Amino acid sequence: MKPIKFNFKTFLISMSIVGVFTLLTLFAAVITDEGTDRSGIIIITLARLFHVFRFPTHTLFFDFMNGIMFFMGLIINCFLYGFFIERMYWVFIINRTKKYWT
Repeated sequence: MKPIKFNFKTFLISMSIVGVFTLLTLFAAVITDEGTDRSGIIIITLARLFHVFRFPTHTLFFDFMNGIMFFMGLIINCFLYGFFIERMYWVFIINRTKKYWT
């Protein structure tokens, strides 16, 4: 069995993209909660997607997610999603092009 290589560049790029989407959905959720939503379906859709981007830590450890831990949980989620995307990139793109499956 060949060792699995970890691509740090892909991890950083995917983590950054997930981080931007997390911030966008957080701001949309705040806008919707405050009642200043006048832009319609885009803000509402982003606000609902915030539940996806906060999934592992905020769902499992909801009682501990207050204060600074709220943002630490979001950062941990970005790391987890970045790692997951990097592994899926390796499985579906790199692994198939190098013919490891044969």
